[in-house]
Amino acid sequence: MTPRDFAKVGDVLPAILRQLGLDKRFREQRLLSLWPEIVGEEIAARTRATRIDRGVLFVHVDHGAWMQELHFIEKELIEKLRANAPGVELDRIRFSSRDH
Repeated sequence: MTPRDFAKVGDVLPAILRQLGLDKRFREQRLLSLWPEIVGEEIAARTRATRIDRGVLFVHVDHGAWMQELHFIEKELIEKLRANAPGVELDRIRFSSRDH
């Protein structure tokens, strides 16, 4: 075998993830990791995106008052998230906090 017989992991990984049915989960996890970058420093300091399930993004908010503010901009956040994560099904955001 020569070095040319080997494929680069980055070239092969997407196809393997697709075959295993993991590409959707990979894209969702990537979106969760991009949450702070997408929503900005102020919102990221008070929130944490935890999971995506059937088109719903679950976000923990550190205070109930912030939940109300975030509900007002939910549609805007969804648009930003969709733009940064093509292929991720995202219909709504569910905000929750301990003090609410």
